[in-house]
Amino acid sequence: MNNGYSNAYATLRELDAFLMKGDETLPEKYEKTVKLEFPRVGSNDVEEYNVRPYDFCFLFDAQNTEGKKLNSFNQYLDHAANCIYSQSIGPMNKRSNSSEDNTIRELCAERGRNRYAGAGSAMLIYPYEDVREYIALNWTKECVSSQWLVFDRMYKEKCLANAEMRAQGLNRRDINASVDYIESINQMAKQKDPFALSIEKACTIYDEGGYKKVNDKWTEYVGQLKKFVKDSTMNGQMDLDAQKNLAMGMINEVEIGSKQAAEELQDAYREMEKYKDMVVKRSEDTARTIAYSIFKAKNDSITKEKLPHQMETYLRDEEGNFIHPNAVRYFLYQALELMKAEKVLVEKENDKKEKSFDGMYAIFDNTKTDDEIETVDQLTERKIDKKTQQEFKDKLRFYIGETDKYRTSSVLAEVLAEGIDYISSLCEAFQNFYTSFENRIEALDRRIAALSKKYGNTAGRTSRYVCATPNCFQRLLKEMPYTGSSITIDKELAEEIYNKVRNYSMLKDKPENGGYFEQIFDNGIIGYFKKSLMEIYGSTVNMDVLTALEKEAKYEKNEYDATRIEQYVKKVIAETRNLSNPFIERPLGEQKAPIAACTYSKELDPKDDSPRSMLIAKELGNYGGTPDEDIPLNMIMFYQSIYGLRANKLSKFSPGCAAEGRSDGEYYKAYYEVVSQIKPKSDKTPVITPHIDRNWHIVSALPDLDEENQRRQEREIYRAFALGIICDLVCYSKISEGKYLYRLELNDLEPEEFVVSNGTPCDHYYEVLDALTINPVAVQTILSYMKEKFADERNSSGKLDFEHSYLRRQINELASIEYGKAGLSIFDVALLLKVSTPSAEFDKTVGKGIMREILTLIYEYAQTMVLEADLDGIYGKFVLEQFEMFDKNIDWYMDNWKDNFSDYINDLMRIAVSDIERKKLTDIYEKMRKIMKESSKKRG
Repeated sequence: MNNGYSNAYATLRELDAFLMKGDETLPEKYEKTVKLEFPRVGSNDVEEYNVRPYDFCFLFDAQNTEGKKLNSFNQYLDHAANCIYSQSIGPMNKRSNSSEDNTIRELCAERGRNRYAGAGSAMLIYPYEDVREYIALNWTKECVSSQWLVFDRMYKEKCLANAEMRAQGLNRRDINASVDYIESINQMAKQKDPFALSIEKACTIYDEGGYKKVNDKWTEYVGQLKKFVKDSTMNGQMDLDAQKNLAMGMINEVEIGSKQAAEELQDAYREMEKYKDMVVKRSEDTARTIAYSIFKAKNDSITKEKLPHQMETYLRDEEGNFIHPNAVRYFLYQALELMKAEKVLVEKENDKKEKSFDGMYAIFDNTKTDDEIETVDQLTERKIDKKTQQEFKDKLRFYIGETDKYRTSSVLAEVLAEGIDYISSLCEAFQNFYTSFENRIEALDRRIAALSKKYGNTAGRTSRYVCATPNCFQRLLKEMPYTGSSITIDKELAEEIYNKVRNYSMLKDKPENGGYFEQIFDNGIIGYFKKSLMEIYGSTVNMDVLTALEKEAKYEKNEYDATRIEQYVKKVIAETRNLSNPFIERPLGEQKAPIAACTYSKELDPKDDSPRSMLIAKELGNYGGTPDEDIPLNMIMFYQSIYGLRANKLSKFSPGCAAEGRSDGEYYKAYYEVVSQIKPKSDKTPVITPHIDRNWHIVSALPDLDEENQRRQEREIYRAFALGIICDLVCYSKISEGKYLYRLELNDLEPEEFVVSNGTPCDHYYEVLDALTINPVAVQTILSYMKEKFADERNSSGKLDFEHSYLRRQINELASIEYGKAGLSIFDVALLLKVSTPSAEFDKTVGKGIMREILTLIYEYAQTMVLEADLDGIYGKFVLEQFEMFDKNIDWYMDNWKDNFSDYINDLMRIAVSDIERKKLTDIYEKMRKIMKESSKKRG
């Protein structure tokens, strides 16, 4: 977590610097370290951009100004998206933009660093779609469970009862599913059950008036199927018809009593036999063709052609609409049983005809001879009288008729077999379809329960849902009961169900998990009830959010008084508006009032003198309300924003303040815990910088978010520099012949060679400051070391006074090995910085800052060992001594360097003189002022 906090602080520190860069308020010393560069198109060069990265930066915290939090990361993402919509795209953006314009006037006071903002949004929502879903699911469950599945559940109970009896050793026959379905409906219809009666009616043909029953649809269907098979077999088969006509013609041409009668009978018989053989051979192919066209065709037109021999024709009502799936099943089972019975009769007749055909050759047998059976071939050898010739001729005609019948019945038997297979497959498919309902019903229960609980716990959300408690859902369901017909469903849905089931029945590899019917259940059946719901109760379901709030007051608070209901509505609106408090902590210091805005549907406000219109004006209009045509009626959106914030005014990014009893902010503390471990050499650093640039944690490379903290860090560097030089912690040591380097040398520790910002060793006086600036670890090491040393000094048993103190002795011995100069004063520590630094790089403000920090250091040091009454006098005397020593050393500088230091020397002297003046040490002040005046005059 600390890494995240540290990265957050580093990010804002970088953004803050580039804000100042774009606003041209960034201090000049950062000109080289803070740059925004992009590759230049078409070249390898880069191009610098001095622009603001943004006008305003919205910060999102884990909690809002009231300390409230959301429940999950995804909710924060959704909330941020809602804020972006509200602030930039939605109808409330005009008010937001106006707020930005007003804030721009405040930027100058903070040098452009208060471009941070916080935002929050909330929504008051009546979940219309979920209410519709909840009621539709309950309607679906009620109808499907209590009506659609009633006969299947009866069948299931009977099967379970059978199984229990068998387990007890009783012999029970299996229950025929189709017969049981038929009998269950018939029995319940006799008991005047409305659903069963509706099913029977849907499968019955009535006269034109609709009063008198004409026939059962399945009976009519099977009759029309038989007629179609007869018409198909007896017409259109030209070769069979030709052979039949030939045979019949030859039979008719047999001249009884003529000499050639026997030969004519022989020829006629052979043609008749050929006709019979052709019929037998052709029957299977004909049956297959007819059956395929009726049962196996995979086009959807079979449900629309309405042909009398097409089963699907009878699955429509008198208006041409598809009947209920339960009625379809009833019809299928009835048709299946009738087809089975018809097939038995037809096959029985066919067996007789086939046996008759097998004995057809015996029609020419002479009954007077017992030893052999005469055939047609022997007919010319026999003497046949006219009577016998006529009998033979009549028998040939009879067999032609029987062959005609067989020509139809043989095909009909095959078609019935295919039809039985087709309908059986459909019945099984419907059985699977309805079986899948059981699982769907269980899923419905889960979905209903989930919807009921969905809005039960809204803590940690910025959306307030209206009329969405389990109690409200139940009350709405009670107010909107299902009033539709038990047998009536959407005609397109009924046809879609049939087509879907039919297609399933024709699949070779059928899915086993019921998923095939999932879509038709969810989109079709549930969709039908959603549609029915909206047709009946559409205006109630799709009510506006304020009407929903009024209903909620009745359902949840049992309020029916108009005044109290209005108070409830106002209370909920106010509570929801508070949910839109900006998701950012309350800034430190003077509190900024959030800017409120909200939006709602134009249709919500009647814009008249009604209580509603007045409520909207007061509770929404007075809080930046803006009606908009794109906002739905079931929603009100709220938005609040705070502009003109500075990052250091947020406690998490702010350093602690003892006066206010406030400790370091989480992000601030985590950041400095990380960067305080960063050394100039990466191989010596145990942490990774949180910045893009490896040097941006250094205050000389990137400004801190807080100016006072920036100055504190700079003072620490200055103090470490002064202590290092004065107390010989930073030593100018000989490394080799002619080579000297500045190193940090502490007792009991290995010397540490300083590295400067360009990566080279520290071998010049001014580079010591650079080396400390880029090495916060070394700064803290020196400060901690000297703090402990000073503490040990105070805790020693000997008498302690300033004149003989450790620091005083070190100052007395102050010298520069690099410049070969002894007898230096504290002022020389700052002036040598000017001498050592290349003139183009010297920053006078840094030298002056070091001078001030040295004086502060000595005063605070003396304060620990001198009585308060004597402190200022002892301190003033010491400063005067150092001042006089410095004045004597000035000639050394003027003799050895050509540069004119006069202004800088005056600056250093003036700092000390002003300090003595503030402490009201008049005598010392006058002496120092005189010395300064004479020194300046001597230098010209």
